[in-house]
Amino acid sequence: MIHAVFFDFDGTLIDSMPAHVIAWERILGDIGIRLDDLYFQLNEGERAEDTIARLLAERGYTYTERQRFELIERKRALYRSHAPKGLIHEARALVLELRNRGIACDIVTGSIRSNMDAVLSREEFALFRHIITPDEYGKGKPAPDPFLKALGMSGRSAAECVVLENAPLGVKSAKAAGLRTAAITTTLPPSYLSEADHVIHKFSDFLSLL
Repeated sequence: MIHAVFFDFDGTLIDSMPAHVIAWERILGDIGIRLDDLYFQLNEGERAEDTIARLLAERGYTYTERQRFELIERKRALYRSHAPKGLIHEARALVLELRNRGIACDIVTGSIRSNMDAVLSREEFALFRHIITPDEYGKGKPAPDPFLKALGMSGRSAAECVVLENAPLGVKSAKAAGLRTAAITTTLPPSYLSEADHVIHKFSDFLSLL
């Protein structure tokens, strides 16, 4: 019996990946780093701090903590200026149906709360019991920390919970936490999501997994 669903946010509940890619490409391009869209889709879910630290280190750039922070803040501001408002319609319908069945819905994300505040209304936030951002856990995805935190807050066993993700790092994180995981092809084709227990193409397909 499933009592809780843990949703990823970006690319799962909201169609935000194009806005994230635009923001990343612009701020990284300004410092001479150019990457294709797929790079960001495959690394979606990790904390921005981890993304910046890795990319700078790989290229031998020496940035102070303050300089890294300024890059991240520029990226976040650009993202918020392009981000779409509101939940994906089909995702909202799924959340409402789960709530009607008495199943709690939580968000487990690498996004900071201010980014979420820019795109969700108060009514949309109210659909979710817990919203777990990097402020609530240690290591980000693909480490298990985000979903272990979600499990602890839920008061349920892993067998009573299921995850809906859209990206490989999120799938790895959920599986490392011992959770059954479905991946939806909102941003990537099935070949990149093969580590998930289930791959679905429509939000309504998720109900058959409960």
